[in-house]
Amino acid sequence: MTVVITLLFGLGVFVVYDAITSPPAEATSRAPWLRDRAYALLARAGLPDARPSHLAGACAGGGVLAGLVTAVVVGSPTIALVALCGGGYLPVATLRSRARARRRALRQCWPEAVELLAGAVRAGDTLPAAISAVAERGPEPLRPAFRSVATDHRVSGDLLGALGRVTDAMSDPTADRVFATLAIAYRVGGRELGRVLRTLAAFLRDDLATRREIESRQSWTLVAARVASASPWLVLLLVATRSESIHAFDSVAGVFVLLAGALATVVGYRLMVALGRLPDEPRVLRVGAAR
Repeated sequence: MTVVITLLFGLGVFVVYDAITSPPAEATSRAPWLRDRAYALLARAGLPDARPSHLAGACAGGGVLAGLVTAVVVGSPTIALVALCGGGYLPVATLRSRARARRRALRQCWPEAVELLAGAVRAGDTLPAAISAVAERGPEPLRPAFRSVATDHRVSGDLLGALGRVTDAMSDPTADRVFATLAIAYRVGGRELGRVLRTLAAFLRDDLATRREIESRQSWTLVAARVASASPWLVLLLVATRSESIHAFDSVAGVFVLLAGALATVVGYRLMVALGRLPDEPRVLRVGAAR
């Protein structure tokens, strides 16, 4: 047991140190999809400056720490391995939860921001001036994005490029629709921008109300999924308090029981979440398409 703990600790220290000190690696063709998904997850969580190597270091450090603590407290290498896998996935689960909360908060703010844009355009302001107005008086969660567009436009003089860069940074489907509308209006002009924006704001409010109603009716499914997935592992923690019972999982049959239980928990939880949670909107409209 001492050897296992020592190896886990040494591996964790090495992985975390390597992730922090290594320079950013060049893009390779080994697993570009995994790197792209990590970048997208970090962007959705509001961490566009973070790198996949930071996420990998956090996963490795969390897994090793969880496995080390479990090995010291419980004393079972098999259960420590399960804790290592769970601790390694914890940063990813945290980022996904943060991304969902951020998207939910932004979704509630977009109708007000679009209505403010429409009011500024109707009052005779130019599009850059309307964006600056939202940056100053718009909803608090969206002010940094519009402030970034206004600042980028003042520095570069390229409003379309500024809209495209903030769209990529936000990684939000509603932002794609709003900024693509602004990009098209800026490129081709037209007098109907105010009416289009007011229609878009009304659509966003209706969509938000519908989502709230559906989510309130299906919230019990998510609660049941969390309770059902956590209950077996709480029982395992209670069993771990008895030293004569915990070592039963160190056998081949015990390993099989733990692996089967972990697989059933993951599959069952993902199925119940898929049934009880509304799917996220795909990013089908981007500013680049309007350029």
